[in-house]
Amino acid sequence: MDLIIDASSVINLDNTQGLELVAGLEGRTLCLSPLVVSECQPTCAAELLRLQRAGLIRFVDPSEISAESFLELLEAHRLGEGETECLTLCLSASYVFCSDDNRARQVAVALIGAGRVVGSIRLLKWCVANGRITPEAAFTMYQKMKAAGGFLPELMLEWFLDADE
Repeated sequence: MDLIIDASSVINLDNTQGLELVAGLEGRTLCLSPLVVSECQPTCAAELLRLQRAGLIRFVDPSEISAESFLELLEAHRLGEGETECLTLCLSASYVFCSDDNRARQVAVALIGAGRVVGSIRLLKWCVANGRITPEAAFTMYQKMKAAGGFLPELMLEWFLDADE
């Protein structure tokens, strides 16, 4: 499964030093579009470059992005350019969209369906399910994301204990 991840999720995960953790999820590839990488702070972008060089994430080739579709979506939905670029890719390929931006998630659900929309805390839950991290560690990471300003739903530790993916 290829996940196209926007800057809100990248930044939330970077705030917990969790990018490498989720990039190592078996059977899932984190993909980043050019605009998303450009929306990240220099230290976060450096971490993305390190992970890309290590083969843990993939940078999307700009030629995969339809300029016409991008501009149509940008005008129609008035999202940020990074989210719009991700959604453009989702419409042209079978990417799963990962975003922590509520409005972008709502637009994505309408365009590609709820089954192809996740957020960073879902990635942490997958890490728990794959035995990469304990539920307690995932919950601590979630709390750090919130403390750093992440707009995430209110959850309890039990959410990470539930085996349902």
